Amino acid sequence: MRIFVKLVFFAAFVACVAWAIMKPGYDSVTAVIVSLGTLLAAFITEKKSEAVQSQKAGANSNAIQAGRDVNISR
Repeated sequence: MRIFVKLVFFAAFVACVAWAIMKPGYDSVTAVIVSLGTLLAAFITEKKSEAVQSQKAGANSNAIQAGRDVNISR
């Protein structure tokens, strides 16, 4: 994720914390928890690396590699 998205999530978290302090209640505290989870998820998902695809094909063979569905017409 880009830094801009993380800044938006952080701003939302700060706004929710301010809301919970100014007007405590079930909805404001829930918003703090959800915004904190979203902010943490933005950092956790960025650290995961993408899967690497590799394959070996023998002599006189065709190898098809794709990240999604493949349709082959012959």
